[in-house]
Amino acid sequence: MINAAKRPVLYLGGGVINAPTRVRELAEKAQLPTTMTLMALGMLPKAHPLSLGMLGMHGARSTNFILQEADLLIVLGARFDDRAIGKTEQFCPNAKIIHVDIDRAELGKIKQPHVAIQADVDDVLAQLIPHIEAQPREAWHQLVADLQQEFPCGIPQENNPLSHYGLINAVAACVDDNAIITTDVGQHQMWTAQAYPLNRPRQWLTSGGLGTMGFGLPAAIGAALANPGNKVLCFSGDGSLMMNIQEMATASENQLDVKIILMNNDALGLVHQQQSLFYKQGVFAATYPGSINFMQIAAGFGLDICDLNNEADPQAALQAIIRRPGPALIHVRIDAEEKVYPMVPPGAANTEMVGE
Repeated sequence: MINAAKRPVLYLGGGVINAPTRVRELAEKAQLPTTMTLMALGMLPKAHPLSLGMLGMHGARSTNFILQEADLLIVLGARFDDRAIGKTEQFCPNAKIIHVDIDRAELGKIKQPHVAIQADVDDVLAQLIPHIEAQPREAWHQLVADLQQEFPCGIPQENNPLSHYGLINAVAACVDDNAIITTDVGQHQMWTAQAYPLNRPRQWLTSGGLGTMGFGLPAAIGAALANPGNKVLCFSGDGSLMMNIQEMATASENQLDVKIILMNNDALGLVHQQQSLFYKQGVFAATYPGSINFMQIAAGFGLDICDLNNEADPQAALQAIIRRPGPALIHVRIDAEEKVYPMVPPGAANTEMVGE
């Protein structure tokens, strides 16, 4: 099926985590445009010519439209969740599906595959790759390029370190690919997934599926303990950080090189966004009218602190605090009206994305 396909797409989920070498070998040998769920980001470098980035609710517009043109989906370690595929019956309606997953319960649960394989992804690829024919698929790649040009992935305010995307880019410029990135859950998580140059497996630790607020700081602490030579960057929001803020004490006691990048909008951003877009702007229980002084809290735990909004040169201040060893809180105020775009409305198809 793979050798005969004219418009195949490789669709990666978190279940490929132990198969990075063979996943890349398959993609490059068969010249497969490759999309990743939130949990698979980094399996192909962001700038890799075959990488389509993230699909789904907050994925790239071009990626969602490219998938609609596919005649074959090779799905490895993914579960077809609604945040990735949108309205099920309208997702890749003309594509045959090969689905490989170690969990039998995932096979045929959401989308019915033409070929279902219950096995470890790496074991399957070890047997599959020798049978794959190398081919350029030039016509397919031209269509992919045309759709990417028609639906460009714009990043607003990407050079302003006091904006959401600009802050992420500025942080990324301060470290190399050895840095480990963790997030909590919310708008900051989606902005980071969209903008951060994730270039290797296990660089990215985030909570998909359950979407557990409070995940980011404990995950960063664990990553720092397991990788003492690596910078660990924890992107968080004010709502999520409050869930496990006491773990600043653990980071401080152990002098872990964990930098918390706090995007503070005095709100539960994704809840605020959903309510303002789809509930006639009836925002309820999603804002904090009394601002919390995170800087004083962090200082009280013994963390280094930096409020970028009060710095004459935010980029220089950011670079200085990230380069210093030990735990730190980097605070930036974000407008509560900022949205994560593009976005697939709840219950809609992936091709029905909305934006500004």
